[in-house]
Amino acid sequence: MPAFEAVGGMPYWIDLTTSEPAKSAHFYSQLLGWEITEEVEGSDYRIARVQGLPVAGFIRQPEQASFPDTWITYFLADNLDQQLDKIRDLGGRVLAEPAEVQLGRMAVLVDTAGAMFGLIEPRGEDAFIAAGEPGTPVWHENTVVTRYDETVEFYRELFGWMVSTMDGGPNFRYTTALQDGAAFAGIFGAEGQFPPQVPSFWQSYLGVPGVDAAVAKAPELGGEVIREPWDSEFGRMALISDSTGATVMLCEIDEPVEEGDEADPLHNIDLSQFR
Repeated sequence: MPAFEAVGGMPYWIDLTTSEPAKSAHFYSQLLGWEITEEVEGSDYRIARVQGLPVAGFIRQPEQASFPDTWITYFLADNLDQQLDKIRDLGGRVLAEPAEVQLGRMAVLVDTAGAMFGLIEPRGEDAFIAAGEPGTPVWHENTVVTRYDETVEFYRELFGWMVSTMDGGPNFRYTTALQDGAAFAGIFGAEGQFPPQVPSFWQSYLGVPGVDAAVAKAPELGGEVIREPWDSEFGRMALISDSTGATVMLCEIDEPVEEGDEADPLHNIDLSQFR
């Protein structure tokens, strides 16, 4: 599985905040084939790997948390402390101050429309991610319930994103963030589609080789099908909730073509550093 170099402002990591880490770990290990291990003996933090490469984390939900179990998208920070100041200046909030963890320094934020997201400053100089294949994140999307234009400007100012907005009329607006012309995240305008008390939210899309098979298996593992599989212009998708209620989008992705050995260096990257 190839590892891609990330640049500042791109999605870099996803964490599931879960009320039952062991239960969540079982669900995703069976659904996606993730290898999930405790990184420190006795710790509630677990890391999921695909072919030895880390793809996601599981962390226990604080007992007094004001939000349900959820996936949080973390973006690569160029300078975490400076960007926290900028988030405050732009009208966002710091929900959890930076903490030192195995992966580096991480903080949890809320944007101007109420969507939670994170920033991460990894340990070391290199920043590589496994993505775009079955078992990995394949897309990240902010569903904006209110303040669409303000939200787009918030992330553009915070990360310096190059963006492209499609305006399909009063009922459809979509903005993509671009790096070297390639889209890596989206902002979807969903005004009027949710009750007013629902905040905006980032949604993780996880790749699977077959959406229908994954959807059929989810209830057997304690999950629930929220939206049955459908065919979109981006492929076949489905929306489910996992065994503790966190929602996740499944997206059908072709299995990669095997080329060489997984241990071989790729683009001068020694993949052993991820194992």
